[in-house]
Amino acid sequence: MNYMDRILFYDGDCGICTRSVRFLLKRDSQQRLRFATLQGITAQSLLPEGLRKELSTAVYRRREGEVYLRSDAVFHALIDTHSNWRFLARVALWIPTKPRNACYDWIARNRERLAPKGACELPTTEEQEQLLL
Repeated sequence: MNYMDRILFYDGDCGICTRSVRFLLKRDSQQRLRFATLQGITAQSLLPEGLRKELSTAVYRRREGEVYLRSDAVFHALIDTHSNWRFLARVALWIPTKPRNACYDWIARNRERLAPKGACELPTTEEQEQLLL
C-alpha cells in the first residue's frame, strides 16, 4: 500500500476531531495512517464534494473505492494502527451501526461544547509527517 491508501479525513476546526487524530497518531507507531482535514487540498482531490461539506462526519479512505464514514471510519482507522486498541475496535464493530452512529452523532452535535477549538496541543515533528494538506 502506498501512503495515500489509509487517510482519515476530519474537521480541522473541531477540538474532538483533533484530539481523536492525536490519539490515533500516538497509537500508530508504524505510521500506517495519514490524516487530512476535510477542508484541505487532499480532500479536494480525493473526496466528492458532498463528503467534504459534511464536517461532522469522519471519512476514512482505506484505499480507492473503500470508504468508511462516522463510527465505521474511526474504528477501521483504529484497527489499521495495529495497536492493542484494534481489539476493542473490532468488538465495537459488532455493535449494530445504528446505535454506534447515534452515539457518534451526539458527540458530533456537542463537539464544540465538549472540546473547544484551540484546546489541543500541536503535533510533534514526527507526527507532522503523517499530516497531509
